[in-house]
This record gives sequence, structure tokens and C-alpha cells, in this order.
Amino acid sequence: MSIVKLKTIGEAVDRLVTVPMSNWTILKGLPLIDLYNAARKKAGMPLTLKAAQKIKERVKPGDHIIFLTGFVIPHFQKAETDGPSGAAALARALDLAFGAVSFVFTEEMLRDAVAHSFKGIGLHTVNWKNFNNTGRGRQVVVEGFPLEHKKAKSRAVEILDTLKPSALIAIERPGWNEKRIHHSGAGFDISHHTAKVDYIFEEAHKRDILTIGIGDLGNEMGMGYIKDQVKEMVPHGSHCLCGCGGGIAASSEPDLGIICNISNWGAYGVVACLAALLGELDILHDSDTERFMLRESVRGGQIDPVSGMFRPYVDGESEDINAYIIEMLRSIVTHKVKESIFTKEYRKIWTKNEKGN
Repeated sequence: MSIVKLKTIGEAVDRLVTVPMSNWTILKGLPLIDLYNAARKKAGMPLTLKAAQKIKERVKPGDHIIFLTGFVIPHFQKAETDGPSGAAALARALDLAFGAVSFVFTEEMLRDAVAHSFKGIGLHTVNWKNFNNTGRGRQVVVEGFPLEHKKAKSRAVEILDTLKPSALIAIERPGWNEKRIHHSGAGFDISHHTAKVDYIFEEAHKRDILTIGIGDLGNEMGMGYIKDQVKEMVPHGSHCLCGCGGGIAASSEPDLGIICNISNWGAYGVVACLAALLGELDILHDSDTERFMLRESVRGGQIDPVSGMFRPYVDGESEDINAYIIEMLRSIVTHKVKESIFTKEYRKIWTKNEKGN
């Protein structure tokens, strides 16, 4: 076993992906670290590492994984750039690590835009009817999902009966509150154009399928993990602007909820820890791929939610910043999976000194 403990890797990854430097934390004063500490206390260990461990325990070769992602920006009726790229990175990692096949569900109007993130990271997006689970894999199915409650509930049962997934992961996906109303971060009701994938989440939880939610505010699916803290600390957490009386705090509680600075980063952090666990650095994509994926996502119709523009930014952070995050994560993982000649030499020196020689 490496002298660098996995927990140390997890601590470093968690700290990096929760640096409070985004739109919500700096401009709007979101107490991200307090929210993280609440989730961390409940989980009992670094969040990204715990997610990676749970995935490693549950996912087997050839398994099906469900991803729920895509967040409609109401004014533009477009998908934001946060969420799909994180899902794509995890889908790629699970393909490489386990040969697992990912099925992604989002709004029908976002389906093509979301699919571009998966193409950008190198996966082949295929129609479910044409899906062929043989050969080298590298395939992902991206499907639309109903807006209406009755149709959505029925479709959720059908999907889980068919796929029998080993895990469900929601990344920057609107999660309904206790009144079953979806909200924007600003506190407005967005239910009328939000697909009710919450029924997939609920049904998966009933069936003891691993559920993980990743968010950066509290209105995302899976942030019910820290619902009380979201209601107390987040603007509109308990008092929204639509009059439903439930606030924006998402109610569905997963097996593990990850709160981070930008949801994509939380997903990248899970991939980094998985790379450390398995000893395979290339499970985590590199900075060039990150840039390409963000640009492809924008070409496909996703927008930066802060500017409202078609530009390769995520929550107002440039492609450079997102690429740097990937490189720093890779640097952290490298200490576990691939020591350089200089690191090996340095370790020999201080190990020798510790022994008093």
C-alpha cells in the first residue's frame, strides 16, 4: 500500500472542489463551507472518497448506471453548462473502470444539448433502440423524460424494471421540495418545464439502488441529504418566491449527498478518488479533454448561466479555471498512483532519516 493514505487523497480532493470561489459563494454569500461541514459530518469521511468507495463496492462489469442531469435556465430555455460535463466524466470513468453502461435522463428539449457533453469527452451517444452492449463499450444512451407526473411515475418504474441499475447519480439536477415543486436558485417555480425524473430517484431509493446526489446550492436532487441546513442557511431555502410555502430546499435524500463549489467539480472529484482507489490515473480525463468537452457542450446548445451566453464557462468560471481544476486533481491522484523519480528519491531520503540512519 502506498505511504500516501487514501483518506489524505480524499481530504485534498474535497478541499479543492469546495473552494468557495463561484457565483453563489462570492457574489451571493452562500455559506458553502458550513453546508459542506454538515454533509461531511453526516458522511463521516471525505465526501468524494466515500462516493468513490460506494461506487466501487456496488458497480460490477457490465452494470447499468443511471445519470440524472440537465438544468433548464428559464429565461433562455437552454441547458446550463454545469451538470452534463460532470455526468459525462463519471460515465467515462465507469466505462473505463468497470465496463459499465450509462443511461442519462433529462428534458426532451435538452436531450441533444446534454448529449454533446458525452460526445465531447469521447463517448458514443446512441438511441436506446440501437444500443448494443457488446464490444468495447464507450456507448451512452441519452433520453428525454416526461414532464407530467402520471406519465413520469409510470416511466420510472418501467426504466428501473428494464435496466436494473446498480447506481443512480444526480448531478446539478433540479430536485423537488416537500411540496413536489421544483425551483430555480432565485426561488421561482420551474416545475412546468422540468422533467419529473424525481420519480426515478424515489423508486431507486425504494429498491436499495445506490443513490448519490451532487449539487452546489441546495435546490438540486440529492441535497435533501442536508435539507435542514439548506433551509436554514441558503437564500430562499425555506421561503421561496412562488408561494408554495416549501422553499427551494430539495427534499429527496440519497445515500450520499455531495455539496461543492460547482457541481461538475464534485463529479470530477469522485472520478479522481476512483482513480486513486483503482490505481489508474487515466480514469480521470485531462485538461485538454476538459476544454474540448466544454466547447462541444456550448456548440451543442448549453450556456453559461451567469452570463447567459454561449461560451465555455461554468457558473461564470472560464474554461481555463475548469481545466486547472482537472490538472490539480490529476496532480493529487498522481501521488497515489504514479510517483515520479524525484518523488521516489525524496521519499527514500526522509524514510531513511526517520529510521535514524
